[in-house]
Amino acid sequence: MKTGESRRYVRVAYQGGPGSHSERAGLTLLKERFTGWPFASFADAAAALANAQADLLLLPIHNSTTGDIEDALQACADFENLGEITLPVEHYLLAVPGVRRAELRVAWAHPQVAAQCESWIEQSGLEVRIVDDGARAAPDFLASRLRHVGVLGPIRIGNATGLYPVEGPVQDRADNRTTFRLLTRAGGKTKTRIAPEREKALT
Repeated sequence: MKTGESRRYVRVAYQGGPGSHSERAGLTLLKERFTGWPFASFADAAAALANAQADLLLLPIHNSTTGDIEDALQACADFENLGEITLPVEHYLLAVPGVRRAELRVAWAHPQVAAQCESWIEQSGLEVRIVDDGARAAPDFLASRLRHVGVLGPIRIGNATGLYPVEGPVQDRADNRTTFRLLTRAGGKTKTRIAPEREKALT
């Protein structure tokens, strides 16, 4: 790979929002080259790559607690696999500043997050509302100043938006891990590769 190519920014489509685990995976893989483009669904992110609007696609394909993520794998089907990375995944109950745990009645969560926290949810006393992604919902949630609603997701959502953790980590398994796949269009010009030492260190 030419030096100029290795330094240019890469626009990566992913499902989620600022502070999500997918964003963390992209930053880990591509470092300062990563320019994230968040979407509401795996299919929408895949369409951005298929239409050549994005350079790469990054999707979570397997979780150690819930197994294969079938809709993400389906979205990967038409693309070339550049490599995979596995990261530890923790989830927290986040709320607007000043809210106490006892005030919360509802938790927003992506389906995968809810599945990874199933046992905790059953014992929490909270009603779970399924949303596209906690990270995507967080800015609107923060602006609403709702005091009875929390968001389940990575603690980095709070770092990105101003929400703060009131409980966690709350995933059912301490060894919860997710594998992410980096993809490009088949026969495309973008041939970014994952540094083997980085992948090995994190799997």
